[in-house]
Amino acid sequence: MRFYMLFLSISVFLFANEIAPRLVIEASGNVQSIVMQEDKIVAGTNAGTIDVYAFKDGALIKKIAFEKIKDFTGEMMAPKVFSVDALLGTETYVAVVQASSGARRLVLVDNGVTKEIISAEENLFITKAQFVDKNRILVALMSNELLLIDVKTAKKQYQVQVNPSHFSDFVLNESKSVVASSCESGEITLSDVATGKTLKVFSGGNVDNVYKVDFKHQKILGAGQDRRGIVYDTTSKSYDRFDAPFLIYAGALSPLAKRGAFAFNEENDIVIFDLASKSKLHTLKGQKSTLNTIVFLNENELVSGSDDKFILLWRLP
Repeated sequence: MRFYMLFLSISVFLFANEIAPRLVIEASGNVQSIVMQEDKIVAGTNAGTIDVYAFKDGALIKKIAFEKIKDFTGEMMAPKVFSVDALLGTETYVAVVQASSGARRLVLVDNGVTKEIISAEENLFITKAQFVDKNRILVALMSNELLLIDVKTAKKQYQVQVNPSHFSDFVLNESKSVVASSCESGEITLSDVATGKTLKVFSGGNVDNVYKVDFKHQKILGAGQDRRGIVYDTTSKSYDRFDAPFLIYAGALSPLAKRGAFAFNEENDIVIFDLASKSKLHTLKGQKSTLNTIVFLNENELVSGSDDKFILLWRLP
């Protein structure tokens, strides 16, 4: 009987390490970008929409649709929403939206009113944008330049070159005073948001393109093409390395930086690591396409999106 109980305990423990999503949401189109706005999921899609869902039950709260554009053949099509962000406690969103002839534009949506911040005619290949506060938006170009934009005037407060390599991703710290940005070189750069000046450069952890970065509690996560998940300590510049059998297309830190999540293999599993012990805690199974986004809501709940219509919600034991 004692042996049976021990066997049962081990079996339950092993089974618990593999987790299925608690909820699957079907978005309006393939998911390009996801951010959390308190207890709401905000997603940009290739169907030309910003979809807002309740994290609790996945109910659709709001859908913002952008006007169709002409493709290269002259046919009308929905524009991709490459990047989306939301101001906390408001109905204000900023989106990088596809325009005709391969151009991109930056659009602000404030309580249903749309305002163009950067037009397609400026020919800026915008990749990502995030609010610094209600008055400023930080914008990244594919050329790895950062722009700080005044929301009211749409004027650039600065435009700086961060690194000569092509831009991959950026994320602001909790106070939104510092930005961590990554690129094809494998380096991660910390810059002062107010001035654009470089503060620190982290290298050696990743040696190829860092697809995604996250930045919480003085730790920076890098998800790499080199199959390395890296977590830097910003104070010491030391890092921990988590190797995967496949390209790590996405990664995230929990709010207290106690856990790290990485896209891990060709099956699109997400692996959760305890960062203190460097041990593997859980494998999240159920994503069907290549992961592009992982976002923690809290230490035990997270959201993931991939190159399809499905947003998966997870709860850790």
